[in-house]
Amino acid sequence: MSGTAAPLISVIIPTFRALEYLRLSLPEFMKSPDCEVIVALDGDNAAYRNYLRDLPVRISATQRRQGACTASNLAAAAARGTYLFLCNDDMVPAPGWDHAMLGLAGENRIVSGTCWEPGLIAVPPPHATRDLGHDASSFRREEFFRAARAEPAVSEPGINYPFLIPKALWDRAGGLDRRFNPGSASDPDLFIRLRLLDPPPGMVRTTRAIFYHFASRSSSFAGGSVSLTWKIHRRHGRYMFLRKWGRMWSHTFGEVPDISAWRSITPRQEPLIAGRLWRRIMFGRAGTQQVTERAS
Repeated sequence: MSGTAAPLISVIIPTFRALEYLRLSLPEFMKSPDCEVIVALDGDNAAYRNYLRDLPVRISATQRRQGACTASNLAAAAARGTYLFLCNDDMVPAPGWDHAMLGLAGENRIVSGTCWEPGLIAVPPPHATRDLGHDASSFRREEFFRAARAEPAVSEPGINYPFLIPKALWDRAGGLDRRFNPGSASDPDLFIRLRLLDPPPGMVRTTRAIFYHFASRSSSFAGGSVSLTWKIHRRHGRYMFLRKWGRMWSHTFGEVPDISAWRSITPRQEPLIAGRLWRRIMFGRAGTQQVTERAS
């Protein structure tokens, strides 16, 4: 979206090593006249800069990699939209995703999309297994678009990535907790904190906003096999969740959290050694952030 008019939706796409998938998803998001697209570049990267040069997107780039939580928060702080749309770089939207989500949106409601995944890793409900390509080179875009158009419209309670959230609501919750960088366990933490707000926001999922998700191609399954580094981060994320809340989440993937047992819990501060020192060892100093209208 160009010009001075404020966009309705700010699309936030954190990315750092899945350029071939961003090349698939980004053009589809740029087609929406109601959106600005912010590429949350997690660590400045010449290959990304070369691709993004002259595209009508905004770039929020960190000097070095910090993790998807920090990259998303920085991009969201620079967003101008009434709503934020949080997604992954390996999620390709079907046409009409924005209208379907806006049709259900409200000032105290979060709207999630439905993902189709090829089955590279286990596909959790409420996502569906639809094999339309395991990687960027084999993706059958037009077949995906035709199948998505034929999908019946169903709405149900639920919350998952990708999701549309009022920016004011995101700001009230404080965004993603950076202690979970690069991202594992950050979403159940965010969804619980959102439900603890007064009044708690509604959470609904629609099958009219469909995204083809290559499923962890930019994280746990990068390179074609489960990453050892990601296994370590996943274990650490779950440990940090337990340290923060004193218990693990009990809702299943995609469910609206039942927060009746969470109201009496006071979240703990991030520990020094397992938290801040861990992040310093894994990512170094945060460095600087640069926001530009175009790559240069």
